[in-house]
Amino acid sequence: MQKGFWIIGIVFIVACVKTIPAVKVAEEPMVQGCAHIATLSETLDPGRILDNYRPPGHQDEILKRAANLGATHVVWLYDYRVGSAADAYRCDY
Repeated sequence: MQKGFWIIGIVFIVACVKTIPAVKVAEEPMVQGCAHIATLSETLDPGRILDNYRPPGHQDEILKRAANLGATHVVWLYDYRVGSAADAYRCDY
């Protein structure tokens, strides 16, 4: 019985873990000589009320999109509560 609770607990913890894309945040000099892939932008729903209780998820969304494109680095162009934009780069080093 106790073994079953352990198994259920481990499955629950593994299912709830958020995966983080392997995209590094960089500054412009760090990506000299890298291939520019795309400029990505994400904004919030204009009807959403901004509050301090729910952090915006647009930064995570840009990192996911950059990882799906095969980027290794992103350089933030702007990052505000209502939206963000970043350049995605692929570096071979």
